[in-house]
Amino acid sequence: MIVDIIPSLKEITPQKIYGKTAIVLDIFRCTSTIVTASANGCSEVIPVLNPEEALEVSSRLEEGSFIVAGELSGKKISTFELGNSPHEFTKEKVFGKKIVLTTTNGTRAIKSCKPAKNLLIGSFINAGAVISCAVGYSRDIMIVCAGSKGKLALEDVLGAGYLVTLLKENTEDIRQSEMAKTFYYLYNYFKDDLNQLLAHTKSGSTLQRLGYGADIDFCLQKSIYKIVPILRNNSIKPSQSLIII
Repeated sequence: MIVDIIPSLKEITPQKIYGKTAIVLDIFRCTSTIVTASANGCSEVIPVLNPEEALEVSSRLEEGSFIVAGELSGKKISTFELGNSPHEFTKEKVFGKKIVLTTTNGTRAIKSCKPAKNLLIGSFINAGAVISCAVGYSRDIMIVCAGSKGKLALEDVLGAGYLVTLLKENTEDIRQSEMAKTFYYLYNYFKDDLNQLLAHTKSGSTLQRLGYGADIDFCLQKSIYKIVPILRNNSIKPSQSLIII
């Protein structure tokens, strides 16, 4: 089994992920929010590219059955019910609801990975579960970092390095690409200072400026959920992992 990494949204191509198990990461905050919403009982998440598509998709849904959520450049879309902070997606708000979600980077990365054989939503907060699930498919694994507007995002780099670390620690038959080795060593070099380091990155600084500083510590918790959201037919639905690393 080979593990490789796509470092940012602009690097995603169908050829790189076709037939593989893809794990999409947008640590700050899209995939962390999807995991949280799934853990709190939403029925599904429908990822869309922009606010216009969100409104078009939601117009076809039964009234009262859905929530429209999203952000642009970190800011909640004012006409939507929720933004993109995992703290907003409480059980009281999302249980049993469909969530139509658009974000600047994460939902674009998810939709770009549809050619994958299996498409899993990952983060620090469900890392053990998503790795267990990915290994169970017995296919090469491609960890896809959403990044930030086509560039590297350090939180996604280190999140990918953490997933590679879990793979190395718990899977005998694993071969790493050069990118996977690099991200593995970066994570293990910085792992004791993750919160402080990532609070001062561009993404971390933006979240703090917008009043979402608490999201940083939340999104960097490790394996607090045993749930794995999986995309099928443009719908992300939660699946419990049977084996938790």
